[in-house]
Amino acid sequence: MGFDLRIFGDEQLEADYIEWLVDERSVDIQSRLMKLWEYYANPMQEARSVAGSERGTNTSGRCYVQAQEYGLPPRITGLVHSGNVGTFGGQRVRDVQRKEVVIENDIAWRVNAGVEFLFGRPITFVSRSPDSQKRAKIESVLKTVFAANGGIEFFQNMAVLGSVYGFVDCLVRPGDDILEDISGTYKTLSFEDVLQLARTIGLELVEAPRALPVLEENDYKKIRYYV
Repeated sequence: MGFDLRIFGDEQLEADYIEWLVDERSVDIQSRLMKLWEYYANPMQEARSVAGSERGTNTSGRCYVQAQEYGLPPRITGLVHSGNVGTFGGQRVRDVQRKEVVIENDIAWRVNAGVEFLFGRPITFVSRSPDSQKRAKIESVLKTVFAANGGIEFFQNMAVLGSVYGFVDCLVRPGDDILEDISGTYKTLSFEDVLQLARTIGLELVEAPRALPVLEENDYKKIRYYV
C-alpha cells in the first residue's frame, strides 16, 4: 500500500507510520471495538461453526449460540473465551456440559429506547446571531444540510453509535460544486442557490472501528491527523 503524503507538507508524517496504523494497529482496534457492537446487536451463529462448540456440549438441544454469551461463565456455556478472539471464539471446557442459555437482548432494547426518547421528534436549530435576517438564513442552511442527510434518522444513527462505542465521529464532505468554486464567489449567489449547494454537503458518520486518530505528541486533546 502506498500513500502520497506530500499534500500535507509535513516532513514528520511518514508513510511507513500510516501503513502501520492501517495494517496492524487498526486490527487490534477493530477486534476490541467490534465486541461492543456484537454485544449490542447480539447476532447468532450455528453452534457447530463456533470454535470449541463440538456436538455434545449442548444439553438443551439448541443449535445456535449468541454473542452476549461472551459475558457468561464457562460453567454455563461450556466455553472459555480469550481476549484475543471475537465473541464467537472460544475453547471447550473439558467435563463441562453446556447448559440451556437464555438471553433476552435488554441491552439493544434499552439503547434503542433511549435513542427514540432523545430523537423522537425533529431537531430544531436556533442561531444566536443578533441579526434576525441572518439568523433565519443560518437556521435554514443548517436545516437543509441535515435534511439532505436523512434528517432525524441521521441523529438516531449517531446516537446508536455513540451509545455502543462511547463516541462517534462525523466527517463533513462538501459537494463537488462547492469544491469547484472555492474561490469565494458565493457572495453573488442568491439564497436559493446557497440552499441548493447546502443540499450537496455530505455528513458521514464514522464507526469507531474505522477511526484512527493521530494525536499531538504533547497534547492529547488535539488531533493532528485523522485516518
